[in-house]
Amino acid sequence: MKQSIGLVILQVFGIILGIVSVFLVAGSLPAEEYALVGVYHVISTIILVFSNTGFETYAIRNVLDWREKGNTAKIKLIVTQSITYRTLVAIVAFIPTIGYAAFVSLNKFDGNNFWLFFLMGLTSISKATNDATVLILKSFNKYFLAALVIYSINSFGKLLALLLFTKYGFTVYIYTVMLTPLLVTIPVIFLLRKYISFQGVFKIYNLKNGFIESKSFATSSYVSYAFLSAEILGSFTVAKNILSIARTFVENFFDPMIQSLVSLKDSIKNFKIKLNKIFKIRNVLLVVSVIFIPFLLFFLDKALVLLRIDHYPYLNNYIILIYLSIIALIASKVKYTYISLFFPQESYLKIKVINALSALVFFIIVASISPKLLFLNTLLTNIVMFIYSEKYFNNKKNPFYNEVCNKR
Repeated sequence: MKQSIGLVILQVFGIILGIVSVFLVAGSLPAEEYALVGVYHVISTIILVFSNTGFETYAIRNVLDWREKGNTAKIKLIVTQSITYRTLVAIVAFIPTIGYAAFVSLNKFDGNNFWLFFLMGLTSISKATNDATVLILKSFNKYFLAALVIYSINSFGKLLALLLFTKYGFTVYIYTVMLTPLLVTIPVIFLLRKYISFQGVFKIYNLKNGFIESKSFATSSYVSYAFLSAEILGSFTVAKNILSIARTFVENFFDPMIQSLVSLKDSIKNFKIKLNKIFKIRNVLLVVSVIFIPFLLFFLDKALVLLRIDHYPYLNNYIILIYLSIIALIASKVKYTYISLFFPQESYLKIKVINALSALVFFIIVASISPKLLFLNTLLTNIVMFIYSEKYFNNKKNPFYNEVCNKR
């Protein structure tokens, strides 16, 4: 709980910086120029998603238990595998982004900016490595430190980029955004150095076992970006930044509380008490979020004018849909994460595949109808996850079914 409170304080500060950075830069540029940031998000997302090996998620499920049992060798192996293979696979994933860079340059920017897009892909390799280190920190239940790393890139780094933007312009801004993950990743790897050991990492036996244990998580990867026009991509990017800030807040608030249940598996009474407390906190946050819906609807257009971003097409629609999707995320978050931590791996694979397919199908449908409806797919996906998590949580595959389900 203390860690969650610390995370809230950090996130409030980080959210303010993130929003100020996004709105000030976006408000100072035409949507077509801000779309360059959107291209960076697309390229980095491709590399992030397709570099996912699943080792990090396997670590989140097991590191605390291994540490309790003093199994340092296993911890060193999974930490080193996570960072090493994430980086190597990211290098491979970088190759197809070159084709995307050429396509976008020719079709959206009149043949300009190819080498900028190429460098975006190259620097995104460090972003994938950074993501691996963040997940490793979470596996040790170091959520505050993980959040600090995330906000060092998404908020503090963007604040630095914003300061440079006011003096040197957009070019320096975009290069600062691209290079920040590399600068942040280096000290994080140094912090994890005592758990990094290459002994046995490249042995076929350990590599095979690692992929067998983690394959469920790697196969759930997907991309939910499409080839939008430069103007719409600008609006989409602003909205995507808002979604990322909100989602990170929810995840960093709930995840440390839920993961702390791992250490209570042998004390069912305390496990149940803690879980019920988490459900009560979720319910309070849900009620508060719903109460704010009328205020959002009434003041949103005025706020966009005040922030000078009312020239971004459909942005008000996107923000409303994002807010509703975050409410659905809050509703599903506890049970969804519970399933990821305590259910058998094949069960987690099943829910991740459903999540991925829902997101992909809804995105295709929504994007084919109208760009005005983008992010409706996020809302619908989160609703599906809420319904499925509610049903699956009460399934007898729940390892604590008798203790936590019968009276719920």
